[in-house]
Amino acid sequence: MYHDLSLLAAVGFYFLATTLLYLSMSRQLGRWRQAAIACGFAGAAFHALAFSHHWGTPGQADVSILSLMSLCALVIVLLLSFSVFARDSLFDASLVALPLTILILLTEWLIPVQNIPLEHSSAGTSIHIVSSILAFGFLSIAGVYALFAAIIDHFLRSHRLNSLVRWLPPLEVLERLLFRLIATGFILLTLSLASGLAYVSDLFAQHLVHKTSLAILAWMVFGLLLFGRWRYGWRGRKAVHLCLAGIGLLLLSYFGSKLVLENLLGRSWQL
Repeated sequence: MYHDLSLLAAVGFYFLATTLLYLSMSRQLGRWRQAAIACGFAGAAFHALAFSHHWGTPGQADVSILSLMSLCALVIVLLLSFSVFARDSLFDASLVALPLTILILLTEWLIPVQNIPLEHSSAGTSIHIVSSILAFGFLSIAGVYALFAAIIDHFLRSHRLNSLVRWLPPLEVLERLLFRLIATGFILLTLSLASGLAYVSDLFAQHLVHKTSLAILAWMVFGLLLFGRWRYGWRGRKAVHLCLAGIGLLLLSYFGSKLVLENLLGRSWQL
């Protein structure tokens, strides 16, 4: 029961945080932004309480698709919320991240999903899971900032800016943050791939070929983007398109392949 109540409480606070953040950005009211941040932290607390139902029992960590999506969403919200204490706050990205998190939590509340416990836990698997989730968190936030950069670029080219766009950081600042996030995510994704390949015993028997191939492709796209930025000064639309392409491949790797494996084929990567 507490799981469902915590989910609904998290949804309520996330919805309130999204509404307050939108109003603060569109009407340029700083005090509403502070209230949005407080609601974001409150939502994350209830989200974590609900998630403890999945991973609260030692040796019974749930690695089903909805559980992992919820965990990734929680990590993203926490990264965005705690960034308000850093020099460059990333909380504006919550305008996109929080509604998506609400959808995930409502899906978890409405659709019963069979738990898939993690059967074999080790230091290697722990490193792989943590680095994978953090990589997805940083790169997903980078994807949101790529969308912001694309929106600002569109309005600049059309010579019109609304109040919501004016509240966003300047395009140069957005691009600087974008590449910092990509660089951090790339390092974590490298660690994730290295640790994953180290503990996987048989890619084919464990049904991990598609997942691993897509993750490697995403890693190559982000690596190419970082190299192009360093060597040729890539920015603007090219950087946005490559970033979104990398995020798309990562989504397919993390959740697309898992969705097909668990829900359509009825298998698990542990089998």
